[in-house]
Amino acid sequence: MKKMAGYPRFIAHFVTWALLATALGVSPASAAPTLTLADIYNPAKVLRVELTLPAASVTSLNDPKTFRVYVPGQVKIVSNTASSPLLDVNVKLKGNTSMSALRATPSFKIRFKKDDAGQGYLGLRRMTLNAMTQDTSKLHEFGAYALFNAMNIPASKTGWAKVMVNGVSRGLYANIEQPDQIFMAKRFRDITQHVYEGIAMKDFKLGNDDGVEQSGAFLADYGWKVTPNKFDLGELIDAANETDQAVWYERMNEYFDRDALITFFAVESFLGHWDGYSGPDINNYYLRSSTRNKFTMIPWGVDQTFGENRQTDTLGDSFFYPLLSERADQPWAKNLKRGMLYVKCINYKPCRTQYLLKLKAVSAKATSMKLGDMMTKTAKVIDPTLAVQFKSNPSLLTQIRNEQARSVRFIGVQQSKVKKALADYGIK
Repeated sequence: MKKMAGYPRFIAHFVTWALLATALGVSPASAAPTLTLADIYNPAKVLRVELTLPAASVTSLNDPKTFRVYVPGQVKIVSNTASSPLLDVNVKLKGNTSMSALRATPSFKIRFKKDDAGQGYLGLRRMTLNAMTQDTSKLHEFGAYALFNAMNIPASKTGWAKVMVNGVSRGLYANIEQPDQIFMAKRFRDITQHVYEGIAMKDFKLGNDDGVEQSGAFLADYGWKVTPNKFDLGELIDAANETDQAVWYERMNEYFDRDALITFFAVESFLGHWDGYSGPDINNYYLRSSTRNKFTMIPWGVDQTFGENRQTDTLGDSFFYPLLSERADQPWAKNLKRGMLYVKCINYKPCRTQYLLKLKAVSAKATSMKLGDMMTKTAKVIDPTLAVQFKSNPSLLTQIRNEQARSVRFIGVQQSKVKKALADYGIK
């Protein structure tokens, strides 16, 4: 190639490289790999999420009065050699009983700025980073969402992130796909009307279609601008409180995909999700309605699964509640009512039979997808990050590894319990 007279040397080198790259079919942009959506939710990798927060944002996120208020910041996301640009974002803290200040170990919600198409980075509007302070195994959300998805229940994708805040490592976080409008558009073919977030212990009682967008027993996470009312929720609540069992069962098929609803209950029970809808806390779920008034329950907050007994300090013990009961304990409270729709289901024989058959299917799916092996393999992915994080506390690292092994064993115990429940009701 002839020397390019008149060009500064660095420009000549760039032009020469660009011409060569073009001849080889490689664009200059490909020299710096960028992230893809597959990188964001890849449980075989640990991302590095670098948050940069100005002083005013740090102050706000350390004040309990403003934990849940979005503040400005920037983020860069790195996976191996690929990375995002430095992105302007808004950040707030998340959690209820797990809520803590920025100076401690909080969980984060990151909201990306909208692009010209009205979406955020890589089509995502939000990123949820869970500190897993209530999950000693660090595996429960990964395993639980994997099982929901395997049973065709719309559930979050998951990944991992080492989170840095202003250059200081905060350790390993679970990266959880947020069930927002982007999630709904990908998972459903019909049009989403509302996405509601259920408030703990409120349930589908008459009158719980109260309040406006961010008040009442159900908060409207999406859809209020277009449909600023809860008429769809009111109709569902009326149907849920039908007293005739046979009529109630038919109406549930009118307002839900009833088969999917019963599957949802079965997965929650198999996982021992006492902090979910069908458990004794009646908590942690989203409720999506379509413009046809068809509802879908979507799982959330599944860290309290796989039987971790957080009430005791005993290593290796498991917490169980019945697969089939109107009431159940949770680690700190006894004899609590379970979710109303679940209770009505198990008290009506056709629904109870379907529920038991779904438990059988969930147990079989846990085997066919090799859920325990998946969790064991994923534990090895995150172990190097945890080893660095807890280098100064080796006893806690040992506890984490023990809890991971116990969580995997829990699956086999639940499968035995399912087998017994089927036998008790004469189902093969």
